Parts: sequence; structure tokens; C-alpha cells
Amino acid sequence: MERLRTGRFWLGFYTLAVMAFLIYLPIVLLITFSFNDSTIMSLPWSGFTLKWYEKILERPDLLESLLNSLWVALIVTAVSLVLGVLAANAMARYRYRGRILFTGYVSIPFVMPWLILGISLLLFFNWVGIQLSMFTVILSHISFTTPLVAVLVAARLHQFEPDLDSAARDLGCNALDAFRLVTFPIIAPAVIAAGILAFNWSFDAFVVTHFVIGSEVTFPIWVWSALRYPRNLPIINAVSSIIIVVEMGLIFLAEWLRRRGGGERLL
Repeated sequence: MERLRTGRFWLGFYTLAVMAFLIYLPIVLLITFSFNDSTIMSLPWSGFTLKWYEKILERPDLLESLLNSLWVALIVTAVSLVLGVLAANAMARYRYRGRILFTGYVSIPFVMPWLILGISLLLFFNWVGIQLSMFTVILSHISFTTPLVAVLVAARLHQFEPDLDSAARDLGCNALDAFRLVTFPIIAPAVIAAGILAFNWSFDAFVVTHFVIGSEVTFPIWVWSALRYPRNLPIINAVSSIIIVVEMGLIFLAEWLRRRGGGERLL
């Protein structure tokens, strides 16, 4: 037993060390060098400065890309919440022929490489004759954020007591009122958490967006093009630091809401 505990301790320590080195250390370095008074990410430290954060406001191309990513993510989140909640109901609350097939179909984007998804969407839009634009970006993002919402909400619906809905119907509620007054308040934490994660996925999406965006620019695309010029690196560090802090806060909020809503039980 003592040997088993020792093995678990060292396995946990190894996992924590690898995660800290590969994930959190680069984030800490990025945020740290965003305050460095130098265009080069190297030691020795050149001095503390906030000028790179001030220069964010002096780059209209950067601000435009941020605005594009923001409104695309908002639209994608709203649409994916509606479609995802409907799909979650079909996955968790009803029994019908083809239910397993439908659940597997919804889960395909989780196992398909985003590179393949981006190429497939590009070929599809060319085949149907839709010109690449922000509209195709929105459609593409909905294709992989809707399954995320569906899985998270379905996990909560699996714990939902169906007798509550039946009781609401017996008391005079129609289907819409039963969902609005009984079901939705119970699944609301999972829905909010799914919305936050869908927003983050859409805002950060690069691979799929790169294939379907056309001539317009979102923030990930701007970063990809700006990295070719070393003088842009400090500004990228600064704006990325802001986004990282905001998104980490949103992710922690989503995880707290997911656990509060019982969403930790996956399908």
C-alpha cells in the first residue's frame, strides 16, 4: 500500500511538472516579456514598460481584427447555444431509432482534425458557390461549437429528473412553458458554461478560419501575419497577455458553473 501511494505521488508530480513546463511556463514568459522594454524576447531584462500596451490602441488593423473576432464569436455563441440545446435534448431526453447514430454524428468534430475540417468546409463552400467571407467563418465556427454545447448540456440533462417536466405538464404548462420554467433553470449553469467555452473556441479558432475567411481578418489571422515582422512581437505579447488573462478567467468561470450544474458527468 505504501509503495502504491509513493507511485501515485511521483506520477502526479511528474504530470504536474510536465504541464507546468509545457503549458504554464510559456504563458508566464509571454506575460512577463510583454512588460520588457525591448523588441527581443531575451535576457537580460531591458527594463519595465507599459508602452507596448499603449501601442495596441495605435494599431487600427489590430483593433479591427479584434472587433471582427469579437462579433463573430458573439454570433456563433448565440446560434450554437440554440442549436446545441436542441441537440442535447435529442441526445439525452428522448429514445428513438438512430439515437446512437445521431449522438455519434454530433461528436464527429471532436475526433476530426481541424485541418481536415477546414479543408472540407473550403471545398463545400466552393462546391455550393458561397463566396468566402465572415459569413462562411460564422457557419464554419458553428459547425464545431454546436457539438461542444450539445455535449455539455446533454451531460446535465442526463441528471435531469423527467418527472419534473411531466409534473409541470400536469399543472397546465405547455411544452414551451415547461422548458422555460422548469428545465432551463436547472440546466442554466451548464448552458452558460457551454456558451463561455463556445465563445473562447470561436474567438481563438485559427486553423479552420484560415481556410474559410477570404480577404477579411480576425485576430488569430492577424497574429499569424504580424509574426513575420519582428517589430510586431512586443505588441503581440501585450495583446495576447490581455486575452489570456480574460479567457482564463472565463474558463475558470465556465468550469465553476459546469461543476455547479452537475456537468462534470460526461456522456
